Amino acid sequence: MPTVNFCGRCDEPIRRDEEFSEHDKLSPSAAGTTIYLHVKGCKKVPTRTTQVSLGASESAY
Repeated sequence: MPTVNFCGRCDEPIRRDEEFSEHDKLSPSAAGTTIYLHVKGCKKVPTRTTQVSLGASESAY
């Protein structure tokens, strides 16, 4: 069974005919991990936001 790599930017699988780049993660929390990214044509997955990041003042808490 072939290994399927997923793009670290868009979370979509990288097909055999697509170009990708490999990036070694050297941080203590992810030591030894390799991240694969599409070379072109993918969009970053939206991240969740918090009330603080949406501009709410901390005094509202």
